[in-house]
Amino acid sequence: MLSKLLILAIILAVVTYTVLLSSLAGTYLPSKGSLSLDVFMLSLAVVSFFTSFLAIKQTWYDVSTAYTDRELIIGRLERILAFFALGLNIVNIILVFAYILIVAI
Repeated sequence: MLSKLLILAIILAVVTYTVLLSSLAGTYLPSKGSLSLDVFMLSLAVVSFFTSFLAIKQTWYDVSTAYTDRELIIGRLERILAFFALGLNIVNIILVFAYILIVAI
């Protein structure tokens, strides 16, 4: 079973990615000059990024303390998912910079 932190990291990364892409495509809210939406997007990206770091740290600990082969395999799969969330968050950081340059300014 996946840990709650890993599930939260993946959900936050996907939600941030979806909102950023839809904002950049112009299909989300009209966000030109909306300071509250700009602050929300930046805070969502930062929280998502650090949540994925915490998920990686937790999965690293789970693998190092695994006793059975099943726990080891599940821990390694969770670690792969955590690195996927981190990779998606790196894309999100790039999209945040594009969002700031295109939409917010």
